[in-house]
Amino acid sequence: MLLELTAEEARELKQLMDTGLSELHDEIDHTDNRNYREMLKGRYQRLEQINRRLETAVESEQVYA
Repeated sequence: MLLELTAEEARELKQLMDTGLSELHDEIDHTDNRNYREMLKGRYQRLEQINRRLETAVESEQVYA
């Protein structure tokens, strides 16, 4: 799948991803349920990979993510 974004949209999405990842990290730290924590860790890893790709696109002024 290919998603075309303007530079402004990509920057705003990157900011949302940063905030969301920070909140998800806090939730992982405060979760007592092992299965739930493992599920959250998997989600965090997937979103972190997307965020790194988005960061590269924003830094290079590329508008595809």
